[in-house]
Amino acid sequence: MNTVNRAIPPEIRPSEPFSLPKPRLSKLPNGIPVFYFDNPNLDLIHILLQVKTGALYQPQKHLCNFAYSLLKESSPRLSPEEVSEKLDYFGTNLTVNVGMDNVQIMFSVPKNNLGRILPVISAFLISPVYRENNLSIFQDKEVKNLAYNEQKTDYCVWRIMWREMLGETFPAVSEFATTTSIRSVTTQALQDFHKYSFCAENLTVFVTGNTDMESEKLIEDAWMPVPHGIPAPELPEIPSPESHGKLFYQPKENCMQSSIVLCSPSMSFNDPERTAFSVLNTLTGGYFSSRLMQNLRERQGLTYGISSSSTFFGRQSVFAISSEVNADNTRLAMDACFEELQRLQNEHVSDDELNMVKNYMAGIQLRAADTSVSAMLKFAYWRRFGLDETEMFRYLSEIKNVTPDDIIILAKKHFSYNKFTRIIVGLYS
Repeated sequence: MNTVNRAIPPEIRPSEPFSLPKPRLSKLPNGIPVFYFDNPNLDLIHILLQVKTGALYQPQKHLCNFAYSLLKESSPRLSPEEVSEKLDYFGTNLTVNVGMDNVQIMFSVPKNNLGRILPVISAFLISPVYRENNLSIFQDKEVKNLAYNEQKTDYCVWRIMWREMLGETFPAVSEFATTTSIRSVTTQALQDFHKYSFCAENLTVFVTGNTDMESEKLIEDAWMPVPHGIPAPELPEIPSPESHGKLFYQPKENCMQSSIVLCSPSMSFNDPERTAFSVLNTLTGGYFSSRLMQNLRERQGLTYGISSSSTFFGRQSVFAISSEVNADNTRLAMDACFEELQRLQNEHVSDDELNMVKNYMAGIQLRAADTSVSAMLKFAYWRRFGLDETEMFRYLSEIKNVTPDDIIILAKKHFSYNKFTRIIVGLYS
């Protein structure tokens, strides 16, 4: 019996030429664009509604999350139980994801049931009626979640990070949630925010599956009643912190682990350096064999995992390195992070390591668009930044051209000690 030697990595082969499907575009009379990703083998129709709104657009804390999370409970004609029964009966799965600068509402439904379920969904998406009892139940749950989360170091460290990064520019996000802020949300505020955000100017629809003229008419008829409104404005840029290298420490006694975050305002998704920076990020903490994982986990045993990533919104992003580390070694772990950042600024990465990162990134990108559903989701993400399906090939091409010199230049530009705000929740002695 042949055994696999897992110490030997599998052979790396270049990807074969391929093309991503260019979606068909249909524009509704109210101006809503509908993008179709044809798949004759998929009778489970997937529909994504992308709304240009999010937490950064809300005038009051919690409004966006509450308004979109409560949609299924806010049908103008049906009770929440009746809506759930219909969704289940007609084989429909619906999810809502509220982000910083967008909301995604996605549902899948068997093609034969489109005519039965679309009127149900479009009714509570277009004309919700927020009710006091449903809001009260949701608030009770959020208050309990808050009390639970405030005991967790990882929750506390992230809310401090967003407070420091967003500051006074977005107070409805940066301010800490409290029982009072949760209870202060009203049904009228939810109605007003929904009317303000869910309009034709802010909505884009994406569809994949085995659609035909009949099913496409059902889909388009469902969103024609969406009213016109005011387009979402361009988000302001957050300023860099006045005091670079600032440390925020929130002690938590008797904790086994400390949560740490190193963060900094960073570039926009359309920045010319973004692809090269994504290679630097992956090398730093973006995959299991990253520099930070090798140092803090494999060599020193300070953490189970550590990662780095960029959160993009508007015309910029926030770059963050985060981990939960052994509480007794918090300072050692923080020093080890900066040790690796310093190495990236001073030592050329080897061709072998850089090529491994490039191949990993190319594989992740290709797997992220290997079905019509995933290709649709990638396209929807790129379109948020004014890009289309050609973004993948530009990205893959630019990854190949990143050099060890590029890594050092970018690391010196973005990874100096004074660039980062350091946040620790737990023990720091």
